[in-house]
Amino acid sequence: MNISTFVERMAQYHLQDRLCIIEDLRQLATNRSLLSEHLYHDIQKNGFSIHDSVYGAYGFVLHSNDLFTLRLAFWSPTISQDECGTFIYDLNHTHDFEIYAVGYSGDGYTTVMRTILDPAPLRAGIKPLLGEERVLKLAPGHVMHMMPLCEIHKQLPPETLSASLSLIIHPQQATTTEETWCFDENYVPTYPDIATQEAALFEQAQLLLHRG
Repeated sequence: MNISTFVERMAQYHLQDRLCIIEDLRQLATNRSLLSEHLYHDIQKNGFSIHDSVYGAYGFVLHSNDLFTLRLAFWSPTISQDECGTFIYDLNHTHDFEIYAVGYSGDGYTTVMRTILDPAPLRAGIKPLLGEERVLKLAPGHVMHMMPLCEIHKQLPPETLSASLSLIIHPQQATTTEETWCFDENYVPTYPDIATQEAALFEQAQLLLHRG
């Protein structure tokens, strides 16, 4: 399956057709030329300009529209703890969007997840009621699915350079004021939003490098 076919099939589904979405995403992940085709078409369209590029430090946006984003992300093994921040490894957090992810290459990163059972809004310093811990290694063909604001999870680095293909369902009209949160190692909420402190440090380091 190629990206165009996947996008066409997604347009025919309701967003609740999860089994169909999972199966199509798994089939798309068997396409070994996703990245090369994406880069070829991007270069044909935009040349080698990095302005408005659809890639980041470790990920490529293969397609995006009003409903969803399809992204190919790379996950590197780490030697030191300092490297973990680049990929936000070992950080417990939630998302405010629904996400599907399938292993694409390498041995795959490990995800540790716990469901939030308490419907009350999260507050800093107060641990919510949680379900049992679940562990999934996102090896090729293995699929992870998480609903928004319901799951706390963290990624652990793979043993070899790996890639995952993820489908992010964009939140529709906001009906809640709930925020994403980060949590400590004991699942106690620490601050809202994902890795804001880590991102600020990373941006500051980049600024210092450019000044140097």
